[in-house]
Amino acid sequence: MAWLYITLGLADVLVRNISFFTPAVVLGNAVLVACYASIAFFFKFLLKTRPQIYERNQLLKLGAVLVIGSGITAVSYVSTQTMIGSIPSESTWEALHRFFIGDLLGFFVVLPLVFVATNKRRQSQYKEMFSSGVFWMLLALLLSCLWFVFSLPMDNQMNYFFSLFFVVGLFAATYSLPGATFAAAIVQLPLVFSTSGLGASPSVLMDLQIVMLTLSLTGLIIGMVVDERMQAEQQLRDSIQLIAAGELAGSLAHELHQPMSALSAYSESAMMLLSSEEDDVETRRKARDILKKVVSETLRASDIVRGLRSYFIGGASNLQSTSVKKMINDCVERLIVKNEIKVETVYTHQNDTVMVDLVQMSTAIGNLLKNAMEASQPGMLVSIKVVDIGAHTVCIQVIDQGEPLTEELVAQVFQPFYTQKKDGLGLGLSISKLLVENNGSVLRYVDKPVKSFEIVLPTEKNHQDE
Repeated sequence: MAWLYITLGLADVLVRNISFFTPAVVLGNAVLVACYASIAFFFKFLLKTRPQIYERNQLLKLGAVLVIGSGITAVSYVSTQTMIGSIPSESTWEALHRFFIGDLLGFFVVLPLVFVATNKRRQSQYKEMFSSGVFWMLLALLLSCLWFVFSLPMDNQMNYFFSLFFVVGLFAATYSLPGATFAAAIVQLPLVFSTSGLGASPSVLMDLQIVMLTLSLTGLIIGMVVDERMQAEQQLRDSIQLIAAGELAGSLAHELHQPMSALSAYSESAMMLLSSEEDDVETRRKARDILKKVVSETLRASDIVRGLRSYFIGGASNLQSTSVKKMINDCVERLIVKNEIKVETVYTHQNDTVMVDLVQMSTAIGNLLKNAMEASQPGMLVSIKVVDIGAHTVCIQVIDQGEPLTEELVAQVFQPFYTQKKDGLGLGLSISKLLVENNGSVLRYVDKPVKSFEIVLPTEKNHQDE
């Protein structure tokens, strides 16, 4: 408050050519210091932490305090000056009006700029702004408009202020609050010069101040809207990353369930054989075969983790030449068939070699087979058919005899987390669709002539042609 009092006194001496020790300066500045300190107190109370502007309600708080504070300051200061005789009583209302508008304009130009510029979280925005060629083009345009407007006679300047609104709006729309507050401060400088150096009439200066205040508020509002949009986009990016992490975790839980179940079953079988009293060659051979399957499932689980992680992080695929028939046979061999459901494979295709990520495609086919068995009743048949579609495309059909999907379910069945199972995650089909599409193929549901999920993928020759 002491430094503020001294600063106001020096301003009176240097700008207004008034002696520092006159009653108008001593008492008037004391009133101003008290009022400005009160405004600062309310800011500290309302904003709690370091002053910053990130949300619309913060800007509204700022505006409310400034309007009320400027009104109280204007009434207190002008009343004091009127009582000591510095302002004639008949000019009180005009002085009150001019002081209020001037103070409010200064506040709305300087405070937002200080709040934004001193915020460390916005340093990256300022670096990006000052290093951009667009910024310097806009600054050159703004300075050109200012030169043109203020080079005109004072009475004609008001007619061309629309150009400043346009440029300040561009600053705010391009660089949000940092650009809006910077442009408003630049525009304010010629007004200060006009006030002190050109001897403009009070009425003209009042009109200029009102236009400048409107200009600053317009820039702030546009900058606030753009700033909120940028924050929403950042939150969306963060949410997408969290969703990807969640889908990765859910996918791993879903896809590792099958190899873990197989490991458990194989391990129990191996333990039963090894704990048997019989110790013949056949028993040991069966135990070795089962342990080989344990090793195979362990490696497959590791491949699933590595493959899904690579896919969710960067959409990576390790394409390799693979036999469709062998890929499907391996998937069928790993199935744990329950409830006396029969599984058959039918191959009528000629083009057997495809370029796919074996882990991703096997995961998708395994999901389709698992879903087909879960949709089947005991004694039903699940078929895997591979047919040619044209010269360079094959179609893998997973067919079951369960109830066809309704039209409503068809629209939702590939959506993440949609499931009708009590213990399901609802990720099997959505992940399968993503993995299939990541391999340049298509996963779709058809119910004519039979209910099936189909994977349509190009053969290796088609990949080479592309």
